[in-house]
Amino acid sequence: MMRSAGSSLSDLFASINLYSSEEDVENKVILPLLSLLGYNGEDWKAQFILGKYKLDFLIQPKDSGLPYPPYLVIEAKAARKKISQNRWQINNYMRKSGAILGLLTNGYQFRLFYQYDGKIETVAQYSQTQLIAEFNRFYKLLCKATCLKIYYALTQRQQQVYSQFGNLISKAFANEDMLGLFRKKSNPSVGKDANQVDSILVEPENALLVNKVINRNSMIITVFNNKGGVGKTTTTINLAAALSKMGKRVLLIDIDGQANLTTGLGIDPLIDVEDQGKKDITHLLTEPRTRLEDTIIKKRWQNIELHLVPSHIRLSRMENVLNTTVGIDQVLEKKLKNNDYDFVFIDPPPSFGRVNGISLMASSGILIPTQLSAYPIRALEYVLDRINEIEQLKPLPILGIAVSMYDQRSSSFNSSMTEKLFDVLEKSGGADKVELFPEKTWIPRLNVLSISQDKGYPLYQAEFDDQLSSKDKEAAQKALERYEDLAEHLIEVSKERLSNNG
Repeated sequence: MMRSAGSSLSDLFASINLYSSEEDVENKVILPLLSLLGYNGEDWKAQFILGKYKLDFLIQPKDSGLPYPPYLVIEAKAARKKISQNRWQINNYMRKSGAILGLLTNGYQFRLFYQYDGKIETVAQYSQTQLIAEFNRFYKLLCKATCLKIYYALTQRQQQVYSQFGNLISKAFANEDMLGLFRKKSNPSVGKDANQVDSILVEPENALLVNKVINRNSMIITVFNNKGGVGKTTTTINLAAALSKMGKRVLLIDIDGQANLTTGLGIDPLIDVEDQGKKDITHLLTEPRTRLEDTIIKKRWQNIELHLVPSHIRLSRMENVLNTTVGIDQVLEKKLKNNDYDFVFIDPPPSFGRVNGISLMASSGILIPTQLSAYPIRALEYVLDRINEIEQLKPLPILGIAVSMYDQRSSSFNSSMTEKLFDVLEKSGGADKVELFPEKTWIPRLNVLSISQDKGYPLYQAEFDDQLSSKDKEAAQKALERYEDLAEHLIEVSKERLSNNG
């Protein structure tokens, strides 16, 4: 059966080209694909109105006869459209419709999503070639037979809940007639029917969804550059959010008196910290009895959770206090020992003051954000000099240089600035120990980045902001993919560099 399906897929893929419109993709790819999956014309609704939106395909078999959300929604794009920028759109359709599964495609790339409790995750991504090769698994998940079995299992579970609830009601009101009704209608097959889902979706050698095992080993990273305006705080917030989405526990420490990191997470240092009698970074640094957990504020957006040690403007006036406090350089390092986080990011001011020394002494690695422009690149020499000073006291590996706010339209300028960056590294003796992160991790200059920080949320929350335009949401999705690539790269580099330094 799969050989014939593969042949059919090849035929329908051959019917489109890179200039095919969205309508072509719908008629020549999606409709034949639905037929291959066992659905007929009564099982879906095309151009389904969903509030103020129009959904391309909503799949809910007519013969299911059940008041459940749709099993699958499909959003099509023109062949030349990059579907990665429309993830926010399919997410929105899935949440509004309650759909269990979502499929986003331009006929060449296919991205499959699963929703649980409002949280939406990517299940798999396929090219045309990959879909042909792995169609068996794709078919098992999306076909009409699976859809009906899922609906049947839901019905059985619902009947079980109704039965148990009715039983409780009959006992509470001493209604013997009701009690007899539920005794007669026991259904021992409910559990068995509901558990049929396992045999539908999971292949013994390769389950579709696997729980990830997280090995916790805290990595404390200072995001450091003495040049302001290079996207340091924006990088910190959105990199942390990307790691959180991957299941990592992340703590952010704002050790800058301007408190940009704090406000960038929607926390007002006066209203939300001082007026509430909460402790901040100044208490953590200057009060011996103040513990790390005494200062943490937890923030959550959908499935993103970040913990923060907030800052306060008073920190900018405490240089003298810090300079005269015995052992101040080791205070943060000591209070971060045995913390329960995968990653701790420290965001210091763009200067070489005492708090920067405190940050660097507490760190197990340094991430250097920069723009591809002359002055920020020139400033790298001074950053490396400062790190070399700290390395006289402790090992302090540089995890790499992360590029932010780069101009996507000026490839020749970016190339010349990259050469200048390597020249600075060579002259500073950092060429052998400092890596420029790969281009796929570079964050472009986008208005939506500053908008999200001004509004006090990580970029992941942009898809839920109804005040943003579709263009801004597409731009946000593009940047998010870069941040996810940056997070994955940082994880690998961190493991390598930190293990090499014992």
